[in-house]
Amino acid sequence: MTKHNIFNEDTQAAVDFSSAAYESNDYFMRNYSRCRELLLVEKDPEKAAEAVMFGIRHARLLHLDDFLLPVVYIDWMLPELEEELKKQGIPEFVVWESLKDVEIWIQSYRKYHQGQAGLDRIEWVFRSLAGKVRRYGSLQFEEVTYEFPFLVFENRQSGAFMALACPEVLIDQDGYISGTNGRSMIREIRTYLDFKDRTVTGYSADLKRGTVSVNTPVSLNLDEWEIKLAPGEKAVAVHIPEGSDLSPGSVDSSLKTAKNYYENDILVCESWMLDAHLEQILPQTGRLISFMKRFYKMPVMTERPQILERVMGFDFSMEALEDFSCTTSLQTSLKKYLLDGNEMFTTAGFMPWK
Repeated sequence: MTKHNIFNEDTQAAVDFSSAAYESNDYFMRNYSRCRELLLVEKDPEKAAEAVMFGIRHARLLHLDDFLLPVVYIDWMLPELEEELKKQGIPEFVVWESLKDVEIWIQSYRKYHQGQAGLDRIEWVFRSLAGKVRRYGSLQFEEVTYEFPFLVFENRQSGAFMALACPEVLIDQDGYISGTNGRSMIREIRTYLDFKDRTVTGYSADLKRGTVSVNTPVSLNLDEWEIKLAPGEKAVAVHIPEGSDLSPGSVDSSLKTAKNYYENDILVCESWMLDAHLEQILPQTGRLISFMKRFYKMPVMTERPQILERVMGFDFSMEALEDFSCTTSLQTSLKKYLLDGNEMFTTAGFMPWK
């Protein structure tokens, strides 16, 4: 069988150099066997990642290159991975596009570890290896359980969308879920849903801003509006790989190609790229703004905005903002916006997918 290579030359050289040390140790062979079973047989990337973490700790005790271990394991199982993914009915071009994510995260690890090869986003990468996250062109797609605390409604006649907050969600004075970004709370409301006489009443999301409209509840006639998505149902999530081409044509092509392999007619997403505040720091005609505007937006609770790690760096802290040295125009705009006392938000969203 021809072995495809998903690593660049430097990564492959590091793997080849370290493989013998791991292969000669009985513990690592048993640990690899368990990881392989969990990933290829049981299709459980979370448990497989947990097993590898035990191996990483053991490698550290032996003064081996600890976070290179998952990369070595991936290299060993690559031929089997290819066959298992094809057995799932995944086209070959999708298999190898999806596996590109491995090297993306190895390069991210290098950036924060003096150029050393390794992998610390193990569970996420293993989701691609298990066939759960699949890349079609510019975007990745994953079948998930919908968990955002909003019921999505579609008007039966016009096709318009509304989203009502689920019961018992605490919303702050600005319409964000309480605790988001660690922000101060002046007042809050507790959401509710009341189904009565073919009508549902509750607090709606401002689908353009990504907040909850806290002033006045709204009522929807269920003869006119149908529930399209509710927590606990199957959904398809879209992810944006680092370095993706987000030009409208590329995004359209990705969405069209992927639609052939999924039944859902709504896509969901959670990302810094859905934040409506991007309009304050980016050109209105840019690709990111175009992508952001594809989605109807809802608030989601996160302790800090994802844009900080993805744009400023995984090692960034707000305490270092004033002295942060910008190397991109987006970093420069974001820094100024934050220093002026403004906030950014990780945002949830959905879009129709016909």
